Amino acid sequence: MGLGESLSSVNLVGTRSVEEVRERIHEYINSHPEIDITTDWITGWGWDQTQWTSKSFPTFEDLDCDPLIKKYSISLSRIDGHALLVNKNILDKLVKVPETVDGGEIGRDRKTGELTGIFIDNAMQLIKKIMPSPSEQLLLQQLRSAISKMHSFGLIGVHDAGIPLNILEFFKKIINEQPEEFNIRNYAMVESLENTYDGDYVEIIEGLGDGRLTVRSVKFFMDGALGSWGAALLEPYSDDPTKQGLLISDPTLLPPVIKKWIDKGFQVNTHCIGDKANQLIINAYEKAFREYVLSQNGDKKLTEQEVNDEMKKLAEKVRFRIEHAQILTLEDIKRIGKLNIIPSMQPTHATTDMAYAEQRLGSERIKGAYAWRSLIEAGVKAFPLSSDFPIESVNPFLGIYAAITRKWVNGQSPHGEDGWFPSQKLTRQEALKGFTIDAAYAAFNEAIMGSISIGKYADFIVIDRDIMEIPESQIVDTQVLATVFGGKVVFGNLLF
Repeated sequence: MGLGESLSSVNLVGTRSVEEVRERIHEYINSHPEIDITTDWITGWGWDQTQWTSKSFPTFEDLDCDPLIKKYSISLSRIDGHALLVNKNILDKLVKVPETVDGGEIGRDRKTGELTGIFIDNAMQLIKKIMPSPSEQLLLQQLRSAISKMHSFGLIGVHDAGIPLNILEFFKKIINEQPEEFNIRNYAMVESLENTYDGDYVEIIEGLGDGRLTVRSVKFFMDGALGSWGAALLEPYSDDPTKQGLLISDPTLLPPVIKKWIDKGFQVNTHCIGDKANQLIINAYEKAFREYVLSQNGDKKLTEQEVNDEMKKLAEKVRFRIEHAQILTLEDIKRIGKLNIIPSMQPTHATTDMAYAEQRLGSERIKGAYAWRSLIEAGVKAFPLSSDFPIESVNPFLGIYAAITRKWVNGQSPHGEDGWFPSQKLTRQEALKGFTIDAAYAAFNEAIMGSISIGKYADFIVIDRDIMEIPESQIVDTQVLATVFGGKVVFGNLLF
């Protein structure tokens, strides 16, 4: 639904300045005369201040200096989804703004203390709580747009990493009443913004609508994003020593919550970007595994080796994931392999962030960042890959290219034509597995998805070139000729 919303809002991806942001808002207003200036909000997606000359966060004044824009209520999401910029009309709708928000940051002018219009991580909830709710008609329109876009790039399945319960109910209704509108296999993670146990409000769903919807996992959030200085680090940022990132919640409260989710039969998947966030969630997973093993064995005395062996078996059974696993200490990379934790990573995050990541992290910390080869060598059971759309492009061929080259699409990188930290590249086989069978394993679906095999769903695509053989530079231009879902052509055709 984030993709669908981004397709129906102001597209700010690729803007190079706040002036260009204003231009795109103007274009959107001019092409949408139906907008009710008194009740409707204009939303946008994709600004990234690291791509601007200023490199600094924008403010509401950057929007309201334009007399036309000033008339509307404007809310614009940063490209990583971890920061919002709103204009004065929306700031005026806030009844009471706290001085601080745990796990978030409210932008204020350093001299006057006045709101700047920037809200980061947990502070974004202040805005989202007053945002008008979309109609079911709009939700259906956004769903159609998103699935159509996915089919056009050959995507048949998605791991929907954190959906609210109201959207889950919407999905169930559409699948039960109009299944043809939901020709996608959605492995949906229940969103838990406060990292709590919400299992009393949701039940396991295994393949509703002939495999269209599965619910057996929960999404936790540990920190923010690197681009907005929200990723929680063990040491201050190299480019801003006043910042060390944001922890979304207290990690010491997690182990008993995790045990409840295990008892419910749910997989736990946690968003972690910074090395501190990753270390804390590895600690929490490890403690939860240990306590669960000990609780299941009652008064039986286990040796330390027996406990470790049982923990590894439990980890393989529950398949806990770290979403992103982006910045890790070298020791924690080894621990992920030892504990059978699945790192769920996005190759295009590396190629997007590599323009500024080393500046943020310094020359030592960067060695454990986007460390794909190191994680595989640590012995991880599976290495699923994805895009994290709409934060990155929905196109998986950009992800495969990024995984095997660690270069921008122009063939360059901060380290030249060999790629950025080239020792961390994946092979084509590893990249293809990451987007197919390893992704299926990470969702307990390897018996029914992830490869073209007897007994599995007839989900497959036809493309116009052999991505395993052609020059790497040509992979990004791959075109999908046909997308087949459950034996039915849902994009293109099979008549060539």
